[in-house]
Amino acid sequence: MFDYKQSLDSVYWTNRPNHLGSAEGSAVNAGYTPIDALCKISNELGKHGLEYGKDWWWDGFNTNYRSNRDLNDLYEYSYRINIEFAKEEHSILLPLTEEKQK
Repeated sequence: MFDYKQSLDSVYWTNRPNHLGSAEGSAVNAGYTPIDALCKISNELGKHGLEYGKDWWWDGFNTNYRSNRDLNDLYEYSYRINIEFAKEEHSILLPLTEEKQK
């Protein structure tokens, strides 16, 4: 039913830190970045009249790690939000939004 897939980078959707303060983890302080991005993506799709579960589906998160030589090879990371669409024409809405945000 949801044959058209998109994987979107969270950096184009949110700048919210992943954790409040300096502490990680626990249910009270779980990762906020991917959820914040997913909420904004959901809102954007709703503005176009798309309905969750009918027109599109969230398929999970992935984490991208990349080396940053400026940080002495410490890894930077961002989240990928995986979205699936029922119609091909709907799958172009989010990449167009990302282009506007660059």
